Amino acid sequence: MCHHLQRQLNALQKRYHGGKGRILKGKTGLKLEWRQVLQPSRLSREYLILVKWAGLGCIPEVEVLSPNLRDLAGGKRSPHEFFSKENTKPCLMFNSGSSKDWVPSMLIAESIIPWTQEWLWYWELWLSDGEWRGGGVHPGELTIEQYMDQINNSHHQPANKGK
Repeated sequence: MCHHLQRQLNALQKRYHGGKGRILKGKTGLKLEWRQVLQPSRLSREYLILVKWAGLGCIPEVEVLSPNLRDLAGGKRSPHEFFSKENTKPCLMFNSGSSKDWVPSMLIAESIIPWTQEWLWYWELWLSDGEWRGGGVHPGELTIEQYMDQINNSHHQPANKGK
């Protein structure tokens, strides 16, 4: 079993006793899955999220499983989420070129989960008045898969010298 995945799972289990996680075998190898209920504030509703991470070379993907945020927003998408026909996939980080908000040495328990909680807070504010106050780079119509392809391609492209 990949020690990076096990390290992440152990940290999640230690910090979030209400969550459930596992390492499972997927089409492209082992991956971590973690389900957690988050509540951005005491006045907020509870949200069930799913975090998936396929290990080194990948960034964690987060999906809000319930409630359905698009239904709550009357069919609208916030500007700070990846395009998805299914569940909402928050845009939590910017990892492009030399800018790396998240690296595999960071613990998901100390980064991705708190960032998701913060994102949900900003989502609730956006829902109330339509203004996104969370800052960041908006992915527009990109899916998480397209975003990952861009990241991977930027790592393998030679520098354009002389232009």
